[in-house]
Amino acid sequence: MQNNATASRYRWIILLLCVSCFLFSFITRFTWPPLISVIVPDLGMNMGQAGAFMSAFYLGYVLTQIPAGLLADRFGVRIILSVCLIIEGVATSSFSLIDNYELGFNLRVLAGLGSGAVFSSCSRALVEWFPAKEQGLAFGILTAAPSSGILITNILVPYLNTMFGWRGAFQSVGLLTIIAGVLVFFLMRFKDQPDEKSENITAGLKYILDNKNFKLISAAGFFLMWLQLGTATWANVYIKGLGFSVSEAGRVMAYYGLGGAIAPLISGVVSDMLGCRKWLVITAFILVVPLTILFGYQTSLAMLCVVGFASGFSSYLANPQLTVLISQTAGIKRAATANGVANCLFQMASLLSPWFIGKVIDLTGNFSFVWWILAAGPVMATFFMLRVYEESIQGIKKSGVALETDCSLKR
Repeated sequence: MQNNATASRYRWIILLLCVSCFLFSFITRFTWPPLISVIVPDLGMNMGQAGAFMSAFYLGYVLTQIPAGLLADRFGVRIILSVCLIIEGVATSSFSLIDNYELGFNLRVLAGLGSGAVFSSCSRALVEWFPAKEQGLAFGILTAAPSSGILITNILVPYLNTMFGWRGAFQSVGLLTIIAGVLVFFLMRFKDQPDEKSENITAGLKYILDNKNFKLISAAGFFLMWLQLGTATWANVYIKGLGFSVSEAGRVMAYYGLGGAIAPLISGVVSDMLGCRKWLVITAFILVVPLTILFGYQTSLAMLCVVGFASGFSSYLANPQLTVLISQTAGIKRAATANGVANCLFQMASLLSPWFIGKVIDLTGNFSFVWWILAAGPVMATFFMLRVYEESIQGIKKSGVALETDCSLKR
């Protein structure tokens, strides 16, 4: 166990490592969308298959969520994070060698298997290292990674494609991910040594799955993810279909990613100040519905950038709150397991949304219904969040969850 002064300073290194892990998880998955319009004709694929490549990633991603969370709670996060990042990097680099749909699908599944350990492990590390009064900020910074991944890939990947072709782009991203895994192995630490004789796995899972608020928040996260992944997968294709280049489509999505990167930071700070998180989540859901539909009616590059930024901001405003609510519901000892289970449920939408939207595009030949279908996600999410109850801190402390806010979750 480290002394308090050292632990207090090192928590920022832990945060940096976690953000890096989560960021590369999203860079590897979102390297595909900007290159769909380049690779699909090269390999003779259709749009349904292109969407299935994103779904393939999330198939692997979902499968490792719960096992990774259980292992992180029991044994700690260092080995799990480093090994899984290296697997993800190798699979991403190997994607550059594909010459058919089937091989590409399998490699995307393998990349997803590696990425699946990241979120639950990082959540456990932050809950362990940061006091409750700083968790909104910590998770706000962490959950800026998804939209930051969109921002970075939509700037970096078109450039890499221009310089090295799409195969070189995948090789470069994979190598960087491998390097990140090696750094995590050497720099990640425990604050307290994990207890391998802790709570029975079955009992921990039962506690989480019997929690009403946990199920409601997970359902809300599913429908939010329906919107986020559908947009991240298909927006580039929609913009290019309006007559813009790959780089111009990437610019629009970079603005979308920028809005999404800023939003969690603001949301995290505000939630730590106010203490209550539920209504921040609901506000975000209400904002994003009309903005998603409005985005689908824009045809000028300038307005696509403006509405894209606003849509990204509202889409990712709720992310840190959902994660903190899940973590605080479960407590420190179950944080990785709870976030693994929750993210598994969230990511079911990531399996379905890209594939379903691809099928809609193949069937209709256009994007007329796409934005309305995606906007239905946060409408449903609002319904579930309205049923989440909050109560005073005293009731939660009795259950062993250390909080320092005025509002928390009712069990």
